[in-house]
Amino acid sequence: MPVRFPSLEFFQALQQRTKEGHDVFEKLGYCDTRFGARIGDTLYRITFEVYECLEVGVGGDPAQLDFVLAAPAALWKEMIASIRKHGGAGIDQSLNTLTHLGEVMKVQYEDSEGHDKFYRYMATIQEFFDQARHLDVIVS
Repeated sequence: MPVRFPSLEFFQALQQRTKEGHDVFEKLGYCDTRFGARIGDTLYRITFEVYECLEVGVGGDPAQLDFVLAAPAALWKEMIASIRKHGGAGIDQSLNTLTHLGEVMKVQYEDSEGHDKFYRYMATIQEFFDQARHLDVIVS
């Protein structure tokens, strides 16, 4: 069944993938964080505990999150398209590259612990988004 990106349904489908691909996430190590993905003006909340995404939602107070990955919708759409095309984010479209080179994606946080969690759990967060390779995504 196709899911539209960006949408809550997209993030719910990724959440389900963490359950179906538990072994993939277990190999990456535990991940305990509440973070956000700001896609244009919309904030999506994602909560990870141990090896699984426990909750996704829309809106809320970004100050209650460890960090927020913020970028224009067009950049997020390019990343998702790259994941779908290549089976995972290409080097130019990875979270690591997007947040470091030219800082086209911002990592927003209230304190240094939140900033540290992004780097500590980056592999799991990237794999979370890379699970879009298993979805029928309509980028709108």
